[in-house]
Parts: sequence; structure tokens; C-alpha cells
Amino acid sequence: MLPALDNFISGFRALYEEDIDDLERFERGRPLLETLLSDPDLKDRAENWPARNDPARGHYENLLFYEDPDYGFVLNALIKEPGEATPVHDHGEVLTVYGVLAGGETVKRYRRTDGGAGLGGEPGSDDGIELELVGEHQVAPGYIDFVPPGDIHVEHNGPHRTIGLILRNGNVGKNLQSWYDEQAGTRIRRYGPKQVPHVLE
Repeated sequence: MLPALDNFISGFRALYEEDIDDLERFERGRPLLETLLSDPDLKDRAENWPARNDPARGHYENLLFYEDPDYGFVLNALIKEPGEATPVHDHGEVLTVYGVLAGGETVKRYRRTDGGAGLGGEPGSDDGIELELVGEHQVAPGYIDFVPPGDIHVEHNGPHRTIGLILRNGNVGKNLQSWYDEQAGTRIRRYGPKQVPHVLE
């Protein structure tokens, strides 16, 4: 295993031995992610990470580097080609810390104004959804974004390849999240991106 990744996993597992909740645990884990993002060996390997998203078909993939067998936390990567964007979405009940390894993009955040439930629901769709834009910012390499469960957002990539290194407290491929169509006022409940195992050596 890549030494920097091994160090990250050991440090983050140690946080699970403390009597704190995931919000505090992931906040305290930011410096560990910062160190990992700055590792030159990781950056070299990232140049060859595959991007297999197909936004036109609504298909997205995460590279899966590590899923902890005891505590369930996950380390992913999401690679976007130039001009690529995600749907407006949330991560359901999964807490996410998103670090930019390369490239850069625009992140917009929304909140629901229709009074509907945020995290609940079975797979399927509903309508009458109203969203309000509440924030917009640019992110660059080294930036770390804390995304609480249910936080609605979208990422628009710039004219370059963007790589995000993602720490989560669960596997989004096994958890329901919501995709929103702002114009149609609809929400689809579906499982998160396909998880593609990728070994970092």
C-alpha cells in the first residue's frame, strides 16, 4: 500500500477509538486528509486514474481505494473530465469530506424551500421540489469541503481534469441519495455512484 495512504488509514482509525461522533471525528480528520492530498507519490499516481463517468446516461463511478472492515469509513476518488458536471444531488445519510487533488471546479449549494423531507424515502421519484441557491464558490487543489448528510449541491468542472479525493463515513454505492431536477421540480432517490476497486501501490 502507498505509505501515505497507510499512514492516513492508521491515523483515521485511531479517531474511531475516541468517544466522539462522526461530525467531530471527520472535522478532526481534516489534517490527515490535507497531508494525504499533498503527497507527491499520490499526485503522480493520480495522473493515470481512469475517468469512466457518462453524465448523459446518468452514470458516475468512484474509485474505491479503501473501505474499513471495522468502522466502515471509505476513501474514494472522483475524476471529472473537462467541462463535466454532476447532477444536483445530496449524499443521503452519508457524511462526506471532499478534497481537491488536481484541477478545480465551481461548487453550488442549495436548500429545499418546499418543506419536504430531506433524507428519507425509498428508491423512486417525487415532485413538487423547490430549490434555492444558497452558495457558490470556486475550489482549487488543496481545498477541503465538508459536506454534511443531506447537503444539496452540484459540481461544475472547468476546462481541465479535476480529481477529488473523498472521505466518507459509509459506502455511497450502498446508500440511497437524491438527484434533483431543478427545472422540473423533481427528485429521484437512487443509490450512489458505482464503486470501482482500485489498488494504490
